[in-house]
Amino acid sequence: MQTQLTLDFTSRPPKQKLIIKNTTWMNVSDVARGIGFTIPVEVSIALSDALEPLQTEDHDDYDQRLYDALWLAHHYLSLDCQRESITFTFDFLREDKHTGKFIEASPRLRAETQKQVVLVGLMQDF
Repeated sequence: MQTQLTLDFTSRPPKQKLIIKNTTWMNVSDVARGIGFTIPVEVSIALSDALEPLQTEDHDDYDQRLYDALWLAHHYLSLDCQRESITFTFDFLREDKHTGKFIEASPRLRAETQKQVVLVGLMQDF
């Protein structure tokens, strides 16, 4: 018994490359939309932890730091629309209200556009 081979030349969308994340990411698209991002934005848990206030700081300090980090990421990505990733240093002060001193923090961050999401995190998160 003979079988005829048929070829199917129907076009199909290319297989999407899976985004492999080596850390856990947190969606912050609501905040990011107010800054100007038009696609979903996620920050790494490690970055979120780095922005957390000290016991002597207000919780609002975290919100302001997150906003500032996202604003800088959007700014740098907007400067060169051809680049899919950028790295930058995010400087901020932590106030120790017990001692009255300020502690400077300067984490190195990376913002990367992958498919339909922007990831912002510490350098080691990528």
